[in-house]
Amino acid sequence: MKIKVFLLQNVKGLGNAKSIVSVSKGYALNYLIPKGLAKVVDEDTAETIVDESKNVEERRIAQAKKEKEILESKELIFKANAGAGDKLFGSITAQDIEDKIKKVLHIDIDKKKIVLDTPIKKLGVYTIPVKLYKEVQAELKVRVEKE
Repeated sequence: MKIKVFLLQNVKGLGNAKSIVSVSKGYALNYLIPKGLAKVVDEDTAETIVDESKNVEERRIAQAKKEKEILESKELIFKANAGAGDKLFGSITAQDIEDKIKKVLHIDIDKKKIVLDTPIKKLGVYTIPVKLYKEVQAELKVRVEKE
């Protein structure tokens, strides 16, 4: 027997968070619900949940756009020791950028959202993409100066 559940988190092979899926009753009652991954929905509550999830989605997008404005309006400046050829002693990583964003701009962004292929190892100005939410992406300016 199948029942409908509303996924509270992404479940690999089943669906993404905030979606309604049909699963076997045993899977839902013995695994998904006890682990806090889903909750049972009936026909009446399904429409309400879909409306609520749309509102949550709209709020997340609005928050991401607000964070994008803040990130793109500022420039993060890092002071670092550098040697010959403007090469840094060490490097600036996504973790360093995350910490600076929290400290200076007071925005909590996970370092995984900062798209930095390789750590910064030279002085200069860099434009670094930050994926805030789905299609909302900010271009963060980072300036690395000699100490």
